[in-house]
Amino acid sequence: MISKIDSHVSVYVPISVVFPHINNEIKTFRSILAGLSRTDTLFWCARLNLVLSTKFDVDSIERQKFGLNQFFSRSEIRAISDFIVSNGGIERVKVFFRGQLLELFRWVALYCIDHPGDGDTYEDPDVRRKFGQAALIASDIWNKRVFEDKFSLEGGIELARKRALGPIRQSMEATKSSQELAQTLGRGWTLFNDYFPRYYKSFCKDFLAVTQMSVEQYYIVFAMMITHYMNPISNSGIFSVQQTLRDRKNTRDLFCKYVELESQSADELKQEIKHCENIHPTGSYRSLREKPILRTDDGRGIIIDPVFFAEKGSIGPLFHILKSQTCRHHDVFIAFGQAFEEYVLDILSRMFSSSTNLVNRFSENIEAVDSEGRTIEIDGMLNDVFQTVLFEVKAGFVPEQAILSDDYESLLRIMRERYSTTETKKGKTKLKGVGQLARAAVSIATGRWKGNNDEFQSVRTIYPVLVLHDDLLTSPVYGDFFASEFSDRLLECSSGKESTMKNRNIKISPVITLSVSDLEYLEVAVEHFRFCDLLADYSKACPDRLTSLYNFIASSDRYDFYYNRNLASMGIDVLGKAQAAL
Repeated sequence: MISKIDSHVSVYVPISVVFPHINNEIKTFRSILAGLSRTDTLFWCARLNLVLSTKFDVDSIERQKFGLNQFFSRSEIRAISDFIVSNGGIERVKVFFRGQLLELFRWVALYCIDHPGDGDTYEDPDVRRKFGQAALIASDIWNKRVFEDKFSLEGGIELARKRALGPIRQSMEATKSSQELAQTLGRGWTLFNDYFPRYYKSFCKDFLAVTQMSVEQYYIVFAMMITHYMNPISNSGIFSVQQTLRDRKNTRDLFCKYVELESQSADELKQEIKHCENIHPTGSYRSLREKPILRTDDGRGIIIDPVFFAEKGSIGPLFHILKSQTCRHHDVFIAFGQAFEEYVLDILSRMFSSSTNLVNRFSENIEAVDSEGRTIEIDGMLNDVFQTVLFEVKAGFVPEQAILSDDYESLLRIMRERYSTTETKKGKTKLKGVGQLARAAVSIATGRWKGNNDEFQSVRTIYPVLVLHDDLLTSPVYGDFFASEFSDRLLECSSGKESTMKNRNIKISPVITLSVSDLEYLEVAVEHFRFCDLLADYSKACPDRLTSLYNFIASSDRYDFYYNRNLASMGIDVLGKAQAAL
């Protein structure tokens, strides 16, 4: 069973609470940074981020205490404690958080230099105190960059929610923990070993040409990394490239190739951040996402960010082959979308397979034409007699520059193009995602599509479900966006048919969004409850979809998530290969 989560909005500690005499201006920040040695500080950012952002068996209070005891005096900790008590308690108030540390990491890479004695500078209590001050100011800088002037209610609540999509996504990303590592390992290995090569035939050859290692070798080293260097209970996360596997030359050479592929030096990071800032001066994480390991000239290394590193396991090979001179980017993403769709449909098939073999409730890749000649295309459908669940699967990626942009309309436009409607080259509108779900739902509700052998005759409720690869698209407010788009498509598809729908008395639920991670957890969970009961209870409790299904389950006494046995098995397979290599 997966541990319940705290879904409250967090409050960060401003520097004025702890150091009233220090302001949060950039000039002050730069002055404090000048007293910090670059490599030592980058390593401490990474170490603290590892504690905060990796899932392991230590509660959030202990994680915060680790940073407090490292960087603040007793009197400063008392001031922080008073602030915490008066602002909702330790579960709500965060002194350190991922977005703050990534912000600090970028500034340190840009403006700090190595001091004499780098490697030991944090033995000095004054240096540690400056780190604490810099971290608190970084919280203010991050807050201004992400939220300032973006939560105005001008124009009404609906417009405000649309303006908030980008900032809320950045906020959720800033407090995100890495996925369960067994889940990440199992999904990545399954997708790129079993599914993707079926749709992109030259994948293995292209991957070897770009990385100088096979897909299996890539995941073997990834498994080694998450096993040995992503558990802050057992070690600091710092490793030596040359000392690792020193008695096994072939495996050490493979490890060195992997680190070279996924890492960067502080100087390389500085140049890449400058490049990203020139393109989009609002705080892109592209440089950290592409190479989430920091390496030094003396052979040390550390994972900068466990979330970005875990993402490498589930999606990294896709972006590596984009560097191949022979690959066509459009074909790569189409192939990945097809592979991801098959992966999700296989999960759904296992969830809803009939134990009696008398009735097959789940069908996939449905193509039909309704009585008025409209094409119905649905990835999957669960027919549960009185309830029908329609599934659409989407693996689209939202560009970071659209999320960071102050022009919220550009984000809305991209979201609609990927998940609702898009314009063809001939100027026609093509339904996608929620648009396809809306057309299918209306065709069932009006009787224009009866299915095979009139299978919808007893249906009273239709639940449309959108399964997404990007789990941040299930963040708060995004459910409202998708529900709004679905409602608009429903109106378009049902125009002139309202009386027929009313007479048939079939209820169409607002669209429900699921991330692939949610679905992976639910594969085992549905052994303990009916899936349609979950959707019904969620729809009753959260009709506006402002709360995600994940958070609904997290706060529920009736429902739970469970670890995915299939992914665990695949993860164990890779770990076995890694163990053999070691």
